[in-house]
Amino acid sequence: MSLRLKTILGIAGIEIVMLMTLVLSSVKFLSDSNEQQLLQRADTMLSMFAGATKEAVISSDLQTLNVLVKDILEVKDLCYVRIYNAQGRLLVEGGEENLLGHFAAMDTGLSSSKDGVFDRATSITTGAMRHGHIEMGFATKGINGMLSNAKRWILSIATIEVALVTLFSLILGSYLTRNLYKIKQAALLMTQEGPGVQVAIAEGDEIGDLAKAFNSMSQKLADKQKELEVARKQAETASEAKSRFLASMSHEIRTPMNGVLGLLGILEQTPLQNDQKELVHTASDSGQLLLSIINDILDFSKMETSTLLLEPVAFNLTESLHQSMDFFKPQAHEKGIYLELSVSPNVPDFVYGDVYRFKQVLLNLIGNAVKFTEHGGVDVQVYSERHEGRIELKCSVKDSGIGIPDQHIPHLFDEFTMVDQTFARHYEGSGLGLAITQRLLHLMEGKIEVQSVEGIGSEFRFNAWFDQSNQNEVEQHYHQQPEVDTDLSSAHLLVVEDNSANQMVIKNTLQYAGITPDIANNGREAIEAVKQAHYDLILMDISMPEMDGMTATKHIRALSEEYSNIPIIALTAHALSGDRERFIESGMSDHLPKPFNRSTLLSCLSLHLRKKMSEGNMENGSQERKQDIEQITAFEHEDDNIALVDESVIQQIIYDTDASVLPELIEFYLQESKERVANLMDAANSKDQEALEFESHTLGSSSVTLGNLRLSKHARKIELLCVQNKMEEALECAAALPDVAELSFAALRERNSRGFE
Repeated sequence: MSLRLKTILGIAGIEIVMLMTLVLSSVKFLSDSNEQQLLQRADTMLSMFAGATKEAVISSDLQTLNVLVKDILEVKDLCYVRIYNAQGRLLVEGGEENLLGHFAAMDTGLSSSKDGVFDRATSITTGAMRHGHIEMGFATKGINGMLSNAKRWILSIATIEVALVTLFSLILGSYLTRNLYKIKQAALLMTQEGPGVQVAIAEGDEIGDLAKAFNSMSQKLADKQKELEVARKQAETASEAKSRFLASMSHEIRTPMNGVLGLLGILEQTPLQNDQKELVHTASDSGQLLLSIINDILDFSKMETSTLLLEPVAFNLTESLHQSMDFFKPQAHEKGIYLELSVSPNVPDFVYGDVYRFKQVLLNLIGNAVKFTEHGGVDVQVYSERHEGRIELKCSVKDSGIGIPDQHIPHLFDEFTMVDQTFARHYEGSGLGLAITQRLLHLMEGKIEVQSVEGIGSEFRFNAWFDQSNQNEVEQHYHQQPEVDTDLSSAHLLVVEDNSANQMVIKNTLQYAGITPDIANNGREAIEAVKQAHYDLILMDISMPEMDGMTATKHIRALSEEYSNIPIIALTAHALSGDRERFIESGMSDHLPKPFNRSTLLSCLSLHLRKKMSEGNMENGSQERKQDIEQITAFEHEDDNIALVDESVIQQIIYDTDASVLPELIEFYLQESKERVANLMDAANSKDQEALEFESHTLGSSSVTLGNLRLSKHARKIELLCVQNKMEEALECAAALPDVAELSFAALRERNSRGFE
């Protein structure tokens, strides 16, 4: 809405409101005045006429009453008169014929007189004695007409006044908007062409003063811009010269420094006396620190000149995370602090990005955390999210160190900046690490933020974006993988499993075949994953939260004909009689019970991916697995004779994956299984059969994978009793579960402490 229209509507609106108030008040005043006059006139006439007719009414002198009625009807606007005796009998009446039978409603004002006649009555009395009463009616047409004429005149005057005010507002608004429009156009022109634009308004009022102020501001801005342009060019020239110098000198210094450090390294390997070793070690540490500072300066100079570019390659993300942590473990051990890494199961093993710069970010943040922490430790957490085929990696580095004062946090990522000069004396560094980290993350389409409390610790959180790795490029980094069929190494698999320990086992097993699977944590995630990408085969767990495997399979099969032929393998610890038939009926292609070994899994994958076996052979293979099911089911009453830890399962995991994986895998399993046992006991205490069946199945599945066979069989026994609706027996069996679990966990910890080869 324009200013002119606002001005017109504003002034006219105020005027209309005020005039309407005045009109209504005037009409109300006229109406009240005329009503009061009519009421006084009627009551006075009734009183006088009652006195004149009293004797005639008492004596019932009808002739006299008729004469009196005839005389009073000569009064203007009097419509009718009726005289009644004390018994209410009509003695005499007169007036307009159409009103002689009129019912007198005894009005109290004009508003109550709806029929155009103002009815009033009074009694004929002598002292306290009542002789009769008189009714009169007065026409209100004249008064109403006068009020209507008054309303018309007042409204006409108000309309003329509003029109005049609107016209005046239009003239005033046009004047204001015309000059303001000139100033607006000048401002727009200044944004396009720069300051210096002048506006021509010669009036001597406030608008003219505004124009003069605008012209003065525009001219001053033009002068300042010229000065800034000169200063900017000088600064750019100086910055480019500085950056060229830094880049050149960094390169010149790095070359001899690498030679110095190399010679020191060789010298350390020669026979030296203790004091000589200490001198060489000190020189090497100092050289490494100097080289680190030089590298920071070189990187920063490249960033300032926009010559630092990322060099993306396919790399092992998980391996890079562990390598970055291992680099600082000796330093953390020496300081007596812990250093822990937690990687979410949804973090992919392989991504496509600049591995060197990513590790540089990690090393910088973890190094700072270890450097500034004297007690407690450092926690590094990593998780990821997938967005339209890309991977957003999110990391957190949290320490219990000295913390950062609030006033220094806004400048924490500025170059050559440290929290305090005392830190510069006590802790080595160039003050460039966090500035470089922030710029590197910017190149990776990410950002970094920090939360810190002085004296308690700090937490740095950052994210970075990567592409999914190309399978062939990833394989070039893993030369020790076993040979597999081409069909397997190029397969795109989806693993649907809610247990993190099982996810790790499956992923590590598949990686030996050159397969990097996608992971879904439940049936709903599996359906969404299938909609987003094409999969050659799906490994599907059965019991999962939100949506189980069989329901998910039915949904996937129903998506379209394209999805009806995807092999879906039930990879689960379900081993009850009839389970495989239920899985097949739900749309699954086959059933592979846990625990499995690498050859069994890869054979099953090859069977369904290459489609070289006939339907009869598939039945034979399935029959062998069915015999395994019967063996597991028949073992339900022999829990006490089962080993707490099955060494063959441990060795199979080592063969299928790697011995270095087992300690972390066991820690995952123990942490999750404790929660499962607690959930199972909660379900037993609340007698929730469905929850008890689900939790016992999940516990049995994960425990058999890590070799806790007695615990697995005990949990499977509870599940079997729930399936058979033997709730009382299931509850009795559940009551003994915590003891079995504690023994099993202790045995697995003891086996873990002995190490793996």
